[in-house]
Parts: sequence; structure tokens; C-alpha cells
Amino acid sequence: MKTRLMNMIKITNPVTNEVVVLDKIKKEGWEGLTFPGGKAEENESLMDAAIREAKEETGLDIRNLKFVGFITWLGKEFKDVGLLYETTDFSGELVGENREGNLSWVDYEKFKKMDGMSLSMDKILKIYEREFSEIFWNISTDEISYIK
Repeated sequence: MKTRLMNMIKITNPVTNEVVVLDKIKKEGWEGLTFPGGKAEENESLMDAAIREAKEETGLDIRNLKFVGFITWLGKEFKDVGLLYETTDFSGELVGENREGNLSWVDYEKFKKMDGMSLSMDKILKIYEREFSEIFWNISTDEISYIK
């Protein structure tokens, strides 16, 4: 079983409390409303991967990332570990769309109540809300462990 390292970044405008939201259409099983992110490349630090993915997906240059927790998805043939970061320090202009889907600024409180979130987003938000620091989800059995 191969382990893949991934990242997700909650980019927040500290003045408006809006977050960058990606309406992902590209990946089967991962589509829906989510935050930007992606896979770490083989010879890349996890933080560098998050910064690169944010730039590639959003057009924004992000800095001063804070690690907030992680989620592990266990399938029959894979183990994906998603490291979750957040920042309020960015520059540049948000692109409207990319190869993954459409991007927009959405009020964070509104986003938490929106329909159409990606399959894992309700769980991931529990980490961003500081309810938990780690989530382990066995997709094959649908068993979920939450760790404070």
C-alpha cells in the first residue's frame, strides 16, 4: 500500500473573514466545495508543497502558514495523509478558475453552512474549528476516529 502526502490550505482575508473556496470538478470522489491544496512531490517539503499548490491553484502567494492538524483516509489500496494549514498572509489576485474548478472568496461562516461540500469537508472543518487535531477515516468500513 502506497502512502500519499497531501495538503489543504485555508486562506482567510483577515479584514472580511472570507476564505478561498474551490468548487472542485476534476477528481472523482473529491469533487465539491473545498479549500485549495494537493499532493506533495517526492523531493519537496510538506510546507513547500502547500505553498506551491496554493500558487498553482489560486494565483496567490501565501506566507506564514500555520499547521492545524491532519486527516488520514485509508482505502483498500491507498493511504492518503492530508496536512491542514491556514494563513491570513497572502498577496496577489485570486484567479477565477483553474484546471480543478472555480475559485471564489466566500464568507467563512456562510461557507460552513453551504450545500455541495466535498465528501470530507465536514470532517476537515472540525480540525479547522479546533474541535480535533487528527481524523482517521477508514473509507472501506466507514469507521472514523477523532483525536483531540
